[in-house]
Amino acid sequence: MSEKVYVRKVETWTISAGSEPIEVNVEALRNCEPPYEGESDEDLATYLWENVFNNYDWYDNDTNKEVYGEEEAYALSFEECESMEEFYDSRMKGEESWIQVGTPNPEFTKRGGFEVTAEGKYNPEW
Repeated sequence: MSEKVYVRKVETWTISAGSEPIEVNVEALRNCEPPYEGESDEDLATYLWENVFNNYDWYDNDTNKEVYGEEEAYALSFEECESMEEFYDSRMKGEESWIQVGTPNPEFTKRGGFEVTAEGKYNPEW
């Protein structure tokens, strides 16, 4: 054990937020580049994720602007999504926390400047 030892409490949580829903014009997507060729919601989600979401080349494509509409194509890419509504916060269900023992060290940026040497966590077998 080093000369000086420190302890700190750590908490973690999850917050989920969603944008306002946007209606998808599936038939127009079938005429875009690349064309949507799927038949299910899963196919659509995959197509949107792989080709449209945050994809400048897709929404700036002249064919896609003409077929889907310039503003609509941009909105569908979610490039800018200013309005997000929080719908889940894990802190409302309880606290997930633990303690860490170690020393302050600015090189450990992923740990908030703390070099962890040991942790104390809740053990469900207690």
